[in-house]
Amino acid sequence: MLAKARRVLGAEGDSEAGRALLALFSKLSAAVESRTVISFLPGDDPRAIDALPEFTRALRPEAAYRWLVAVPHSWRRQLSLKGRRLTAGQLVDVLRANELSAEGAAAEFDVPVEAVREAIDYCERNDDLVAAEAAEERRRTEPFLSHRAYAAR
Repeated sequence: MLAKARRVLGAEGDSEAGRALLALFSKLSAAVESRTVISFLPGDDPRAIDALPEFTRALRPEAAYRWLVAVPHSWRRQLSLKGRRLTAGQLVDVLRANELSAEGAAAEFDVPVEAVREAIDYCERNDDLVAAEAAEERRRTEPFLSHRAYAAR
Protein backbone atom coordinates (compact mmCIF):
# COMPACT_ATOMS: atom_id res chain seq x y z
CA MET A 1 0.00 0.00 0.00
CA LEU A 2 2.81 2.41 0.87
CA ALA A 3 4.54 1.62 -2.43
CA LYS A 4 1.36 2.57 -4.29
CA ALA A 5 1.10 5.79 -2.26
CA ARG A 6 4.73 6.60 -3.16
CA ARG A 7 3.94 6.18 -6.85
CA VAL A 8 0.66 8.14 -6.77
CA LEU A 9 2.12 10.98 -4.73
CA GLY A 10 5.44 11.05 -6.55
CA ALA A 11 7.33 10.51 -3.29
CA GLU A 12 10.90 9.25 -3.25
CA GLY A 13 10.79 7.14 -0.09
CA ASP A 14 8.48 5.81 2.60
CA SER A 15 9.01 8.75 4.93
CA GLU A 16 8.29 11.27 2.17
CA ALA A 17 5.16 9.29 1.22
CA GLY A 18 4.07 9.29 4.87
CA ARG A 19 4.50 13.06 5.12
CA ALA A 20 2.56 13.53 1.88
CA LEU A 21 -0.27 11.32 3.16
CA LEU A 22 -0.41 13.27 6.43
CA ALA A 23 -0.59 16.53 4.47
CA LEU A 24 -3.45 15.13 2.39
CA PHE A 25 -5.37 13.97 5.45
CA SER A 26 -4.81 17.35 7.06
CA LYS A 27 -6.16 19.11 3.97
CA LEU A 28 -9.18 16.82 3.88
CA SER A 29 -9.84 17.29 7.59
CA ALA A 30 -9.72 21.07 7.25
CA ALA A 31 -12.16 20.93 4.33
CA VAL A 32 -14.58 18.75 6.31
CA GLU A 33 -14.35 20.98 9.39
CA SER A 34 -15.09 24.10 7.33
CA ARG A 35 -18.10 22.31 5.82
CA THR A 36 -16.71 22.72 2.32
CA VAL A 37 -18.37 20.61 -0.32
CA ILE A 38 -15.57 18.48 -1.65
CA SER A 39 -15.10 16.05 -4.48
CA PHE A 40 -12.41 13.52 -5.20
CA LEU A 41 -13.19 13.29 -8.90
CA PRO A 42 -14.71 16.62 -9.88
CA GLY A 43 -16.59 16.77 -13.15
CA ASP A 44 -16.59 19.67 -15.54
CA ASP A 45 -18.37 21.99 -13.09
CA PRO A 46 -15.99 24.94 -12.60
CA ARG A 47 -17.39 25.45 -9.08
CA ALA A 48 -16.24 21.99 -7.99
CA ILE A 49 -13.31 21.94 -5.60
CA ASP A 50 -10.94 19.04 -5.97
CA ALA A 51 -10.16 18.08 -2.38
CA LEU A 52 -7.25 15.81 -3.24
CA PRO A 53 -5.81 16.63 -6.67
CA GLU A 54 -3.06 14.07 -6.13
CA PHE A 55 -5.63 11.26 -6.04
CA THR A 56 -7.62 12.74 -8.91
CA ARG A 57 -4.49 12.67 -11.08
CA ALA A 58 -3.91 9.03 -10.08
CA LEU A 59 -7.50 7.95 -10.73
CA ARG A 60 -8.17 10.12 -13.79
CA PRO A 61 -4.79 10.93 -15.36
CA GLU A 62 -6.48 12.48 -18.39
CA ALA A 63 -7.80 15.25 -16.12
CA ALA A 64 -4.27 16.69 -16.00
CA TYR A 65 -4.03 16.98 -19.80
CA ARG A 66 -5.81 19.04 -22.41
CA TRP A 67 -4.84 17.04 -25.50
CA LEU A 68 -4.76 13.49 -24.11
CA VAL A 69 -7.83 11.37 -23.41
CA ALA A 70 -8.69 7.90 -22.15
CA VAL A 71 -10.02 5.70 -24.96
CA PRO A 72 -11.82 2.44 -24.20
CA HIS A 73 -9.70 -0.46 -25.40
CA SER A 74 -9.60 -4.16 -24.62
CA TRP A 75 -6.04 -4.10 -23.23
CA ARG A 76 -4.52 -0.62 -23.62
CA ARG A 77 -4.68 1.74 -20.65
CA GLN A 78 -2.43 4.60 -21.78
CA LEU A 79 -3.87 7.88 -22.97
CA SER A 80 -4.33 8.76 -26.64
CA LEU A 81 -4.24 12.01 -28.56
CA LYS A 82 -7.66 13.63 -28.67
CA GLY A 83 -9.34 13.02 -32.02
CA ARG A 84 -6.66 10.56 -33.21
CA ARG A 85 -6.19 6.82 -33.15
CA LEU A 86 -2.70 7.31 -31.74
CA THR A 87 -1.46 6.65 -28.23
CA ALA A 88 0.94 8.98 -26.47
CA GLY A 89 3.53 6.20 -26.55
CA GLN A 90 3.18 5.69 -30.30
CA LEU A 91 3.66 9.41 -30.93
CA VAL A 92 6.72 9.59 -28.70
CA ASP A 93 8.19 6.43 -30.30
CA VAL A 94 7.95 8.06 -33.75
CA LEU A 95 9.40 11.28 -32.37
CA ARG A 96 12.41 9.45 -30.92
CA ALA A 97 12.93 7.06 -33.86
CA ASN A 98 13.03 9.96 -36.31
CA GLU A 99 14.90 12.31 -33.95
CA LEU A 100 12.14 14.91 -34.23
CA SER A 101 11.73 17.92 -32.00
CA ALA A 102 8.34 18.57 -30.41
CA GLU A 103 7.75 21.15 -33.14
CA GLY A 104 8.77 18.67 -35.86
CA ALA A 105 6.47 15.97 -34.51
CA ALA A 106 3.63 18.49 -34.25
CA ALA A 107 4.10 19.38 -37.92
CA GLU A 108 4.41 15.70 -38.94
CA PHE A 109 1.18 14.69 -37.17
CA ASP A 110 -0.63 18.02 -37.69
CA VAL A 111 -1.27 18.51 -33.97
CA PRO A 112 -0.49 21.42 -31.64
CA VAL A 113 3.01 21.48 -30.15
CA GLU A 114 1.37 21.46 -26.71
CA ALA A 115 -0.19 18.06 -27.55
CA VAL A 116 3.25 16.64 -28.33
CA ARG A 117 4.69 18.09 -25.12
CA GLU A 118 1.83 16.57 -23.14
CA ALA A 119 2.48 13.18 -24.76
CA ILE A 120 6.18 13.42 -23.86
CA ASP A 121 5.33 14.38 -20.27
CA TYR A 122 2.79 11.56 -20.00
CA CYS A 123 5.26 8.98 -21.34
CA GLU A 124 7.96 10.13 -18.91
CA ARG A 125 5.55 9.84 -15.98
CA ASN A 126 4.16 6.47 -17.12
CA ASP A 127 7.19 4.84 -18.73
CA ASP A 128 6.46 1.39 -17.25
CA LEU A 129 2.93 1.34 -18.70
CA VAL A 130 4.07 2.65 -22.10
CA ALA A 131 6.90 0.09 -22.31
CA ALA A 132 4.61 -2.77 -21.26
CA GLU A 133 2.01 -1.84 -23.87
CA ALA A 134 4.67 -1.50 -26.59
CA ALA A 135 5.91 -5.00 -25.73
CA GLU A 136 2.36 -6.35 -25.79
CA GLU A 137 1.74 -4.72 -29.18
CA ARG A 138 4.93 -6.31 -30.55
CA ARG A 139 3.87 -9.69 -29.14
CA ARG A 140 0.43 -9.41 -30.75
CA THR A 141 1.68 -8.28 -34.17
CA GLU A 142 4.71 -10.58 -34.47
CA PRO A 143 2.77 -13.58 -35.86
CA PHE A 144 1.46 -11.38 -38.68
CA LEU A 145 4.86 -9.88 -39.43
CA SER A 146 6.68 -13.23 -39.51
CA HIS A 147 3.91 -14.68 -41.72
CA ARG A 148 4.36 -11.85 -44.24
CA ALA A 149 8.14 -12.24 -44.22
CA TYR A 150 7.78 -15.99 -44.83
CA ALA A 151 5.26 -15.43 -47.66
CA ALA A 152 7.59 -12.90 -49.34
CA ARG A 153 10.36 -15.50 -49.75
